[in-house]
Amino acid sequence: MRGMEENKTHQEAEKETTKMNIKQFIEATRQYLFQLAPAQPALATIPVRKAR
Repeated sequence: MRGMEENKTHQEAEKETTKMNIKQFIEATRQYLFQLAPAQPALATIPVRKAR
């Protein structure tokens, strides 16, 4: 019985570690990709209407 409980605890800890690793990976990827993106989209710099 005790071995099964220890195994279950180990599996739960492993799942939690995996979740944290995935979250850290996603956050690092997001930060990296935002650095590659231009500060302003190209369409934002085109005037909608000409000044008179």
